[in-house]
Amino acid sequence: MGSPAQLHACELLVARLIARAMADRGIASPKAEELVEDAELRAQDLSLFGLSSLDWIALATQLENTIGAEIPDHVLIRPEHRCVADWGEAVLAAQKAQSGAPNRTH
Repeated sequence: MGSPAQLHACELLVARLIARAMADRGIASPKAEELVEDAELRAQDLSLFGLSSLDWIALATQLENTIGAEIPDHVLIRPEHRCVADWGEAVLAAQKAQSGAPNRTH
């Protein structure tokens, strides 16, 4: 799909948003780098971090605005995909699709 470095950068983007959202809500948060480097934390459902459905929908909106593309619905609604790892993969796929989309001139 993409290089490991590209995926890492996408996961780090997601992790930074999650860590910031947790801190904004007064929830003790691991550092963004920890959320990416720790395999268990990378795969943990966002709700287990103390974030509500409104929180992760807001995060998804913020993420989509940041990357300028939509992420697939399944990473929002399925708990097994609502994590740093899968959101990072979704960001990478969205960016690749966006860069591979033909430019229309008419």
